[in-house]
Amino acid sequence: MSVRAALDASLEARSRLLLFGDAGLLRGSAERQGLPFDFDVIPLASLARGYSLPHRGVVDIPVQGERIIPGRGSPAGGAAAARNVIECVSACMRGRLAAMVTAPLNKAFLHQAGYLFPGHTEFLAHLSGAREVAMAFLTERLKIVLVTVHVPLRVALEQITPEIVLAKLRITLREFPRLGLPCSRVGVAAVNPHAGESGLLGDEEVERIEPALVSARQEFPEVLIDGPLPADTLFYRAAKGAYDVVLALFHDQGLAPLKMMGFGAAVNLTLGLPFIRTSVDHGTAFDIAGKGTARPDSMIAAVGWAVGLSARIAPRPERSGS
Repeated sequence: MSVRAALDASLEARSRLLLFGDAGLLRGSAERQGLPFDFDVIPLASLARGYSLPHRGVVDIPVQGERIIPGRGSPAGGAAAARNVIECVSACMRGRLAAMVTAPLNKAFLHQAGYLFPGHTEFLAHLSGAREVAMAFLTERLKIVLVTVHVPLRVALEQITPEIVLAKLRITLREFPRLGLPCSRVGVAAVNPHAGESGLLGDEEVERIEPALVSARQEFPEVLIDGPLPADTLFYRAAKGAYDVVLALFHDQGLAPLKMMGFGAAVNLTLGLPFIRTSVDHGTAFDIAGKGTARPDSMIAAVGWAVGLSARIAPRPERSGS
């Protein structure tokens, strides 16, 4: 998928692309799919020394230990994926790269390799030293930021507090404008049916969401912050143009409507990192890995968004206050 996306003609004139990984594995994947391996191979040490970057290249990071077989997950595969992420983050932090685009990680094998992070977002925050991050998803019609992410639903409900809702609103309202994304109208989802019906169907809206919205409206008086709104109609209204971005309370509340409307075109964006990071909107799909049947649409979209965001990003303002 990554090799096929990197060769896509629509990206050719817009960017220079580097793949991070074992050059031999990537070459073999290209050959099995009948694709040209049209990449310059760059030793990792050369990248660190300031090697002049080619138009298309592979930063060669040989797999260590157990051999990796496409379509079969393993701790060795988790370790290789983690090392690729680490080296790419390092290059972004040094200013060698303008943005990072990630393929999906298998969290179980990442854990088995000793990297105990719930996913890319938390791993990248750790590597970059980012204090506050948020997971956002972008399509042309619908943009979503999540309050809670990769936790069981019962844990997500416990984690939804006025403090975390306000924190995710703050990072959205600071980072979206900095990235050139519209953010003058924000719709905030409710937890319960009918937004709790004034407490008859649940008190989370009154006790956990509304206090955060009151504070956010005081901090950002220029922004319309509407909510908490019934989730069964909010996403439809946002897709029709009523809101620039939706704050969803838990993972599937936001991702189900997003993927229904734009699967394959949606892109994951991490807010709060010191560099641009986008990713695909799907998982590892080991069952079709290396067979040449995986569609590269989401990866192409992720690269396209990364290029566009990199071109219009503004410096992050100095923090003041809370």
